[in-house]
Amino acid sequence: MTHMLPPHEQPDSLQIRCPSCGQRFKVGAELRDRTVECGSCEHRFRIDDDTILRAKKFYPGEKRDPRLDMFARVPHAPPVEPTIQRAAYAPEPSHASFEPPSPLRTMTGIVAVVGMISIALVLALGARHGGLLDGVATGNRLALAAFAGLAGGALLVYANPRGRKKAIGVSLLFLAGLLALPFVFDEASAPLGGNPSSPVAKVDSAKGADPKTPESTARIELTPLVEENARLAAAGNGTRAIGVWLRNLRESNQMLVRDYLVRGTGADIARSTMYARGTDEWLMVLSPLTGPVEKVAEVVGRLGRDGDATRIMSDLNVVQVNVDNALFVSGPLEKLQDKNDPAFYDLNRREMESIDPDRVSKAVKRLAEAEPKVYREDITRLLVQHGKDADAALLGNLARALSVWSPPGQSKATEVMEAGLKRVHAARVEPSRELVAFLVSRKVVSIAPVVDELWVNDATAWESLYGDLGPDIEPLILKRLPEAKPSQRQSAVRLLGRVGTSKSLAPIAALAETADPELKVIMERSMKAIRERN
Repeated sequence: MTHMLPPHEQPDSLQIRCPSCGQRFKVGAELRDRTVECGSCEHRFRIDDDTILRAKKFYPGEKRDPRLDMFARVPHAPPVEPTIQRAAYAPEPSHASFEPPSPLRTMTGIVAVVGMISIALVLALGARHGGLLDGVATGNRLALAAFAGLAGGALLVYANPRGRKKAIGVSLLFLAGLLALPFVFDEASAPLGGNPSSPVAKVDSAKGADPKTPESTARIELTPLVEENARLAAAGNGTRAIGVWLRNLRESNQMLVRDYLVRGTGADIARSTMYARGTDEWLMVLSPLTGPVEKVAEVVGRLGRDGDATRIMSDLNVVQVNVDNALFVSGPLEKLQDKNDPAFYDLNRREMESIDPDRVSKAVKRLAEAEPKVYREDITRLLVQHGKDADAALLGNLARALSVWSPPGQSKATEVMEAGLKRVHAARVEPSRELVAFLVSRKVVSIAPVVDELWVNDATAWESLYGDLGPDIEPLILKRLPEAKPSQRQSAVRLLGRVGTSKSLAPIAALAETADPELKVIMERSMKAIRERN
């Protein structure tokens, strides 16, 4: 038996030995009987039986080698099955049950909780006078709470896939708490319930609808109104006092509403008083008045919210109104001032509907510098409306705005501004130059006596506007010319040179004897202009 080659040896290879140096090599079988060169000593020799190494034969048992046990002649016995019980494994769990939530779900849960807490703070802290929810109805607050609770709960359930039941329970607790807040914090809240559709709803006691009950009378506490009416009846001047029951009026707007009611009804501010009647309720006694209670109701109606009714309690001589505190909130300043903003005209038109004179005055100033593109008829009507009871400063701004917004042929604006000028002049208050300039531009010559007095007081300031009135001022100037001061004489002669007729030549020439050189030059120029014109 020959020795078996190792597994890595190939049967077509030969193992040779160099006869010179004894170095062994392995070469291919195709080199048999050919001459090769030793790679070690460079000796050349022929590959034949002398140089080829052959395996030594041996018999079984002759050679002891443990590796020979690998070559068994008899097959091994089959393996014995182990008696160990196999392990039973549970089904593979869902990855979502043990993996951490994704960053998106985590952020969603945080946003949901923070959002619901923020809305809760708004419902609690904003429900006060001057707060974010001042004047917001309870129903609207409930809607806000329900939306925040439902939306936040849905986000919270989405953010907790491993504990949806627990998330639903927490969401319901948040929702219940949010819905309870509008009832707990109900300060400065508008009442629930429908409102009459009529702007002025008169209550007729003959039909059994008069709210004169002991409860309502005790709540309003009409003692000041009764006493004022008794005093006016004793005076016998035919006047009376009317009460206004203001509900949901916050204290910060009290004086603003008082001044508005006094201006609108013509009552005496010294005799008209406002009395507190519980939280956000006031009784305003307007005295003395001569008109019907319906006229007062029209003025009071501007204080109510849209769709709310102004109730006339005829037997109590009281007008009731639920005040809309949103009327006292101005629009965004950046939009009110930006003429290129689409909301500029609409917001300033709303500002002019306010009962706050300061807001009205600012809106008039802004509109006076804007081009009349839209709402021209409405804005002109509001400008004219405010001119009926405006003071001197507001009249000037109104006149400047009307010169831009009012068409030249509109007589109503001219009449109101003329009446305002005469009213201010009668009160010994100097009118603004803009007011006089507006009336002069409309050729209202009836204001000449007023402008004449203004010119007498300050000839330099009013000379140009006075002269723009035309020839109608000639008699007034000739009347003042003999007794005029030196500075006034120069102005009067110049005015006569602009508008005078031949009637002014003789009075001007009569000044030559006492005239100074400067006045004589003015006289010559004026007389020359009159002759050329006539």
